[in-house]
Amino acid sequence: MNYIRETCGCCDCEKRCGALDIVFVIDSSESVGLTNFTLEKNFVINTINRLGSLATDPDAESGTRVGVVQYSHSGTFQAIRLDDPKIDSLSTFKEAVKRLEWIAGGTWTPSALKYAYDNLIRDSRRAKANVTVVVITDGRFDPRDNDTLLTYLCSDPRVDVSAIGIGDMFDQIEENEILNSIACQRDGRVLGMRRFADLVAEEFIDKIETVLCPDPVVVCPELPCKSEPAVASCVQRPVDIVFLLDGSERMGLENHRQAKEFIENVARRLTLANGPSDEKNARVALLQYGSPTEQRVEFPLTHNLTVIADSLAAVKYMDSSSALGSAIIHAVNNLVLSQRDRVARRNAEVAFVFITDGITSSEQLEEGVSAMRRAEGVPTVIAMGTDTDEEVLRKVALGDMTAIFRGSDYSMLNKPAFFERFFRWIC
Repeated sequence: MNYIRETCGCCDCEKRCGALDIVFVIDSSESVGLTNFTLEKNFVINTINRLGSLATDPDAESGTRVGVVQYSHSGTFQAIRLDDPKIDSLSTFKEAVKRLEWIAGGTWTPSALKYAYDNLIRDSRRAKANVTVVVITDGRFDPRDNDTLLTYLCSDPRVDVSAIGIGDMFDQIEENEILNSIACQRDGRVLGMRRFADLVAEEFIDKIETVLCPDPVVVCPELPCKSEPAVASCVQRPVDIVFLLDGSERMGLENHRQAKEFIENVARRLTLANGPSDEKNARVALLQYGSPTEQRVEFPLTHNLTVIADSLAAVKYMDSSSALGSAIIHAVNNLVLSQRDRVARRNAEVAFVFITDGITSSEQLEEGVSAMRRAEGVPTVIAMGTDTDEEVLRKVALGDMTAIFRGSDYSMLNKPAFFERFFRWIC
């Protein structure tokens, strides 16, 4: 966490890591896929959340600055610069990361390392700052690229490099050597994993946090707590949000009503698309589900707030059983796709928001999660109360425990603290 809450609950204690310049180099090639690219971005955001506030002035001698390079084929580099004067807070950094769009081309990893050093580090590094580069890739680089550039970052002894390789290919000795070259043959700086979902696992982020900030200082101000500033409401970033609302008897009528109120409040807070052809901003859909044969599209993806509000007012509580797997399949086939054509916008992040306790039939659950992956959906889970099925919640969240939002009961949904935290996440 970027803040450590004192036991009295009064004030926020801030973690300080000294002067840090951190650059993430993330693979945006076609083989990564949109869902995994979104997981890469979530990894960057979740990691920086742990490190306290960012430097408010890019020229300041102290504080943390963060840069990002996403790369694909030759010359297709996009960057968030370390010295960007617009990046002066966690909120502005998160917005910049979320606006990065998947390139979906080839893989020119060596050239990306050179680009990162030449354009983000060499001329903008601070004299007293520790510089760390974290490289994420899923595969071999294009043979047309210059392999001698794999060690480009190693020419500067003041730069610490960690390489994260994702996928089965890194079990092969020759491919693992690519990672070792990127990480300058340093022990403990090569990390491998099978799935992109493992990037956002708490245990892995703990490990990266230790690499980036091995000796943190915790400072507790003697001031009343302040609420964090609001961030842009998915402005300009295309997001198609599909809510899946549990209509089972476990939910209860009052909890169901509060969940509907929450969905409407989210829709009202969002910057909705201007029309059917608007490729930016947000759209919302709702599916209520019960038994394996009970799935009801309450409203499809829409930008029309009147349609959303009127549809929610007309939603009838199913008071049924729960079959989440078949509900996900139905949502994919009827809200995201239609007769194999994509209903969700081409460049939009498809956010699946599950309001459930996870206690559901296991029938078709694996198939449902696989369907969501194929549709490149990014899950968020809202689980209220303590009587939950943690295995199901973790599975639906693709292993990302930070994507599971919890509260003591459904009345928490519309409390400012919970609502703002969820909203910052989804946007």
